[in-house]
Amino acid sequence: MRQLRFVLLLRRVGLTTTAGLLMGWAGMGAAQAEGLSLEQVLERGLTHSASLEAADQRVRRDGAVVELNRSLRQPRLSLVASASYTQIGTSVGVLTSLPTLGDLSLSLSNGGYAVLQNSFANAGAIFELNLLPLRLNALVDASRAQVESSRASRAENERQTRFALASAYHQLQLSQALIPVWQEALKASSALLKDARAFRQAELAARIDELRSRALQASDARGLAQAQASLAQDQTRLRVLLALPSSEPLLASDPIGGQPAWPLDLATTEARALQERPLLEALRQQQQVQRQQARASRAQLLPSITLLAGAGLSSDTLNTPVLSNSVGVSGTVTGSLPTLDTPSSASGQYYNWGAALLVRQPLLDGGQARAGARVAEREAAVLAADEEMARRQILQVVGETWSALQAAPTAIAAAQAAVVANERALADARLRYRAMVEPLTETLLVQRDLQAARASLLTTLTRQAIDRAVLVRELGADPPR
Repeated sequence: MRQLRFVLLLRRVGLTTTAGLLMGWAGMGAAQAEGLSLEQVLERGLTHSASLEAADQRVRRDGAVVELNRSLRQPRLSLVASASYTQIGTSVGVLTSLPTLGDLSLSLSNGGYAVLQNSFANAGAIFELNLLPLRLNALVDASRAQVESSRASRAENERQTRFALASAYHQLQLSQALIPVWQEALKASSALLKDARAFRQAELAARIDELRSRALQASDARGLAQAQASLAQDQTRLRVLLALPSSEPLLASDPIGGQPAWPLDLATTEARALQERPLLEALRQQQQVQRQQARASRAQLLPSITLLAGAGLSSDTLNTPVLSNSVGVSGTVTGSLPTLDTPSSASGQYYNWGAALLVRQPLLDGGQARAGARVAEREAAVLAADEEMARRQILQVVGETWSALQAAPTAIAAAQAAVVANERALADARLRYRAMVEPLTETLLVQRDLQAARASLLTTLTRQAIDRAVLVRELGADPPR
């Protein structure tokens, strides 16, 4: 009689639990009906990447430094001009070191007086050329190596940006796919809780069944809330990488699926990861920069030869508005004659040109050049150690990721088998539950195992896609199959 009441109660409640447990993967693609594909994400992300824009600006800046250092080796031509005016009043006949006049001698007698006015103008050109620019040559080579380093860093940045976009997209795929999984789990646990309450009211189930159903329903609600939060975080992360406004919805349209087998063995993958790696090339170019900086420091103690050449035209005007002389008479009659004023003026022009070689040999700089070279050499040694560390890190990442990819098909097959087994176990649990062989919560536990198996399968597929993106980043491109 108790089993008959149980069957009638199942018919009355409509087996709402069964409807929830039979839900498969149909709802998992609803959120993916419209959205962006991985190719669209990569195309937009690479064209709107802030890090790539910054890398491009660094390349342009370093190119400008090259032009600057080149310009320091070019000859210089300067136009010079000067003008002056001088007025001198004197009662002395001999004047020395006058501005623009030099030394001047006047025939003034005792009591004589003169006023001199001089106007001088000069215009010319000066040519200067460094004939032995050893230090400047080293600076130019250093700046060129810096440009190559910036270009290599930009290529490495593009690889990292592509990987960041791909990994963010795969994480978004996983978050979207986990939402229906948790929704179905919550729907099933809610339905089972409803059934457990009905069975307890009919005195067909113990109180513990209702309490366990309630606890499992709360756990599913928490899991769904965490999955929704993870989805919002992954959407924000990808939206920032794509430079999209926060109000614009962002969904992944590509379904989660298995990746093709990696076509290269471990040795070939490692060799290709080290060949033409922009990160290693950037470090090597940085070492070259420091070596050239050391060379430039040592060149400070080497001789320099500078050619100087100039030509100019000068104009000079000299006026003597006042030139007074007192004339005396000596002989049988002595006395003085009236003062004689004889103003005069003179003007003229002349040109001049010439060339000179300036040789400079530093003898003592307090050890500055040697110390500067030593610092640059130590920095080059640090960069060489960084290159070796980067090389080993690349080999470690490639080895670990390659091994994970090799194991991925087995893990995916095992996860798929677990999903199939749990689906069959759920069907058996429902039959045993109907026959009152197993308690109500046993069915819910089997449903929980099915939910965990589905989540594990999605996570494994996503991990395989991200691992493949890692190897593509290390090699720079997806190898042909």
